[in-house]
Amino acid sequence: MEDTGSLLVRVDAVRRDEKGVSAFVDEVCLERTYTLSFNGAAVGALVASPGMLRELGAGFAISEGLARSVEDVEVDGSRIMVRGTAVEAPGAGVTGTSGGLSTGRIVGAVASRVRIDVEDIARVMASIVSPLWERTGGAHCSVLYKDGEVVAKSSDVGRHNTVDKVIGSGVLAGVDLSGCVLGCTGRQPAGMVVKAVNAGIPVIVSKAATTDEGVRLARAHGVTLVCRAKDGAFNVYAHPERIRGLGASRG
Repeated sequence: MEDTGSLLVRVDAVRRDEKGVSAFVDEVCLERTYTLSFNGAAVGALVASPGMLRELGAGFAISEGLARSVEDVEVDGSRIMVRGTAVEAPGAGVTGTSGGLSTGRIVGAVASRVRIDVEDIARVMASIVSPLWERTGGAHCSVLYKDGEVVAKSSDVGRHNTVDKVIGSGVLAGVDLSGCVLGCTGRQPAGMVVKAVNAGIPVIVSKAATTDEGVRLARAHGVTLVCRAKDGAFNVYAHPERIRGLGASRG
């Protein structure tokens, strides 16, 4: 469990509201820049909250198709050094994708027989509560959900990082990701969906929206994509057959 206090700092500010102007001390998220390497080769720089850095490194290596497995992650100051078994797959180098760092790799499709209940979607949504967001309004949150329980949780200034951190937490703990649901507060463009694909996670549930490329990627690579989940309502954009109790569509 992350220490929320270690992820924020207090700063002086001035506020104007209906009562007038006043000085106060606000809480804001910390952000730091970390350099990531895999098997000794530089990958790029990640802007992230300073917590769960081993998990961040392990998760990025898996979710971005660099590693088939992770052997070790060492953190030395601002350096995150990952060692593991490399994936032999073509890549497009390291690029930016909707605010995050991406390799452009897709290493395969998700082949999982896991099914979830409609009620599981509500449980995942209820678990995505971030004390860091509540205190600062500046953080995203992701969870890894398996067999009715949350097995990993992370808050970070970057939505991509929260996904990498919970994936990395699962990887380092030996969790079978093919049996998991990935719950997120962030929107789901292709650069987010591909992380679940590469990690072998069959279901994504998000409070936010997706994009046309996110939908296309989920449909093509076997990921059940649930977005705009709130107050018992949700939209399913890909592979609804994994959701028990969904019922027939109307119209």
